Amino acid sequence: MSRPAGPVASTSVGDGQPGGRRRRRGLGLRPKVLSALLLSSAVTLAVAALAVLSPLEQRLRREGEAGVYAAISASRPELEEIGTDPRTRRPDTRELALTVAILRRRSAAEVTVLDGRLQTVYAPSEQDLDLPGDFYGQALRALRENRRIHTLSGDELIVAQPVQIGRGGARYVVVLVRRMQYVISTVQVVRDAFLVAAAVGLGIALLLGLALTTTLLRRLERLREAAGRLQEHDLEEPMHADERRDEVGELSRAFAGMQERLRQQERARQAFVATASHELRTPLASLDGTLELLQDDLDPPRLDLDDARERAASAREHSLRLSHLATDLLDLSRLDAEVALRAEPVELDEVCRAVAAEFDHRAHGLDVDIDVSAGAAACWAQGDPGALARIVRILLDNACGVAPQGSTVWAQTELRGEDACLTVADSGPGVPQAERERIFERFQRGSSSRGRSGFGLGLAIGRELATRMGGSLTLLHSTSDGEPGGDRAGARFQLRVPAASPKDIGD
Repeated sequence: MSRPAGPVASTSVGDGQPGGRRRRRGLGLRPKVLSALLLSSAVTLAVAALAVLSPLEQRLRREGEAGVYAAISASRPELEEIGTDPRTRRPDTRELALTVAILRRRSAAEVTVLDGRLQTVYAPSEQDLDLPGDFYGQALRALRENRRIHTLSGDELIVAQPVQIGRGGARYVVVLVRRMQYVISTVQVVRDAFLVAAAVGLGIALLLGLALTTTLLRRLERLREAAGRLQEHDLEEPMHADERRDEVGELSRAFAGMQERLRQQERARQAFVATASHELRTPLASLDGTLELLQDDLDPPRLDLDDARERAASAREHSLRLSHLATDLLDLSRLDAEVALRAEPVELDEVCRAVAAEFDHRAHGLDVDIDVSAGAAACWAQGDPGALARIVRILLDNACGVAPQGSTVWAQTELRGEDACLTVADSGPGVPQAERERIFERFQRGSSSRGRSGFGLGLAIGRELATRMGGSLTLLHSTSDGEPGGDRAGARFQLRVPAASPKDIGD
């Protein structure tokens, strides 16, 4: 066999990646956090060093110069009081030496006295001054102009100050040479201290970063493992939420809440499948059997019209059950799809009476009366007419289903503040305390509805529709078995939606 021309692309087996390609993992959280901590610490220390060391050196030099100037100013009166030799008119050597010694202690500098020709009059040592070449010219000019000059030569501060020595004596130049090596030494000490502090600070930042990232990664790893279990559809295994009050703790609690919500949805789905299989199988089997018997009744050899009518009525009843199921599922799908509802003025009294009229036949068959009453003023609501009628049907259907024979279902509309309210009450068995919120969840049916067909979707759909219109659907009062009946036994549900404004009603 011949080899194919051109290079052959190699593939590696990936960890669940499509096409067998391995997804390269990027830089992890730990090196990122450590790098950020070390970089921020290093930048902070560098900025602090620049902000301290350079101004420190300049300030020490300024203070050194100021000390020299202050020492000269303090010694000028003493120099003027020095006696002079009447023959040579030169200052007394012993007094001059004593005054120069005092000036030397004050200024911490080497002091030399020069005459008008810049010849040495007094020097504490025999060493000649190591002055810059142009300093003597500046000193002569300072002597003529009677002003102080100073210059920096390396790490030495050189100051020349014209002074008068002795009463009526000649003018001299006092030269002070102060070494500024201490400035460099002080700055070096501070710099070394900064380096030590930087090393310690970076080490502490590294240790804190390791501790922080280790704890953080351990908590994130627990979340990742929980997500992996959730991915494997292991919803029933409980997740221990992180109780720390930080972002990871909030994420953990949100994840635990999501897992609980998914668990509830899965249980609801399972309940829905079980209920649907039963609710669909029963009417379909009954409908199939009824149609088969109806077909037999309509067979010409043994035609039985009376029995056929009964079979047709039974088939219609089962068809209505399936139609109600389809309506509930359609409403549920619209809610999940967040289909927009209308917002327009609706007369809640008329809606309630129209829906009650739809239930007359059923209520008559159940031996239940429906009593609709309204307030003194017309009750106008701002909402979707179809959604409001759907909620009223749900409430009346539930009330008629649980009301005892010979009892009455009450429906009352009224305005309460800025809300339009509809209250539906019955004299049935009521709702147990433990079920008074659960009955508003999807696929949840109260124990008082046992024996009646249904998916447990009505109240859930009614509450969601009310919420979508800016209102609420609540159980105001319920007297279950073993509880005092009060004014009326049974349950009392209330729908509250925003009332329509008079301007909208007029329009």
